[in-house]
Parts: sequence; structure tokens; C-alpha cells
Amino acid sequence: MTYRIGEAARRVGVSPSALRLWERQGLVRPQRAGSRYRIYTDGDVEQLRSIRRLRQVDRLNAPGIRRVLRDTVHPTADAGGRRDGSPLRRTREELGLSLRQASERSGLSISFISALERGVSGASVATLQRLTAAYGTTLHELFGAPDDDTPNRLVRADGRRALRLGSAKVRIEELARGTRHLEPQLFILAPGASSDGAYAHEGEEFLYLLSGAVTVWVGDDEVYALDRAGDALSFPSTLPHRWRNDAGGESRLLWINTPPTF
Repeated sequence: MTYRIGEAARRVGVSPSALRLWERQGLVRPQRAGSRYRIYTDGDVEQLRSIRRLRQVDRLNAPGIRRVLRDTVHPTADAGGRRDGSPLRRTREELGLSLRQASERSGLSISFISALERGVSGASVATLQRLTAAYGTTLHELFGAPDDDTPNRLVRADGRRALRLGSAKVRIEELARGTRHLEPQLFILAPGASSDGAYAHEGEEFLYLLSGAVTVWVGDDEVYALDRAGDALSFPSTLPHRWRNDAGGESRLLWINTPPTF
């Protein structure tokens, strides 16, 4: 869906003048209807909510917010730092979807999806999850290392498939192979790592804190601080949820989704 500035501001919980200010500060770039009206997509609204949180909760100024937005998680990069968006383009084309149809499915703008596919734009965990869900796939299927064909119920500690996102701020290691109803993963979060937005999908989730401290937001008004090793949390995946590493150093989580959706 798309929104005019008044409706976008209402959904974010700020004034239209705040959105104009953030645009002047280079924090958001809405599309224009002709040369007149600003048009905001669901993806833009998600980013605006992140900006509001960074301002009100994390007390960051505009340069700090720009750094956070610039450093949000990306698919793995090559040695030159370029983000490879070809798996996204290949998946979309295999589904027979145009950029416009992909935009309608995901709620992300056509220009943003195109930039992702060209490898010139980044996306948060939340945004990538929304896009892969629209394609009926997962982040690991798109960006993880390919499985070999050898059946193996045992996954050795040094043989896990790993997905690195955002300059290694988020590392996700698969703890099982070939499971149909269970997706156990080890999340290793660098300081400041976050989902940078909420996402939702089918199923249920279970989190078990191994070390560090992680805050998890579930639904509209539930906030959970996992700050002692052994803390555990479960919730329906259908509720919008987001998370942030609040430890001074690295945090580690056992994270289980059922069915596999991430």
C-alpha cells in the first residue's frame, strides 16, 4: 500500500513536519506523485518507525541515524564490499513476477527492490524477511551456503551452514539440516545488532539466551528483556516482532522457528 504524508505520519506517530524534516536530513526518500505529493510505501513507513525509535529511544541525532541506516544488515558481500542481489532477482524471475508485482506482494517500493537486485542498496533483517516471505522462500535458501546431498542427522560444530548479514553484525548458524517442521539456529549478534524493524510470519518461535542481553518487542505493547543466561521466550510468529542486542559485547541466542520460515 501507499500513503500520503498525513496518513504516513499518523501511522508512525509523528507530525507531517517531522517527516519533512527527516527528508531534508536525508533519512528517508519518499517517491513523488508527479512533482507534487510525497508517496510513502509500507517499507517507507517501517523505516520511519525505525527512525523514530532511534531518535526517541536511542537518542541519536541525524548523523548517527544515517550511520545506523547505512550499516543495517545486508546479504553477504563480496571482497569488494558489493552486496550480491542476484539471488533476489533470479527468484523473482523464476516466479514470473514483474518488479511491480513484487512491490505489491511485499509492500516495498519498486525502486528499492530494483536497487537490492542490483546490489547497490541494503536492507534490514525485517525488510529482507518480508521480501523472501513474499517470494515463498527464506533468507537461508537465498543467501546461505548450499547443502550437500549427503544425508546427515549430525551437524558438527565446525560444519554448520552460516549466513552473515551486515558486516558480520549478525551471524546465523544452522543447527539442523533437512528438517521439515523445525528450524533451530544460533544467532550471534555483534554490539548494536538489531532486526531494524518488525516482521511477522506463520508459526511459533522459541528463544534461549546463551550469553549477552537481548531485548525483544512482540506485538504492540509487549517488551521482554533477556539479560540472564538461560532466559527463554516463546511467542506466535504471527505477532510482529523485532529485537536488538543490548549487551556491551556479543550476544548469543538459540533461536527456533517452527515451521522453517527464516
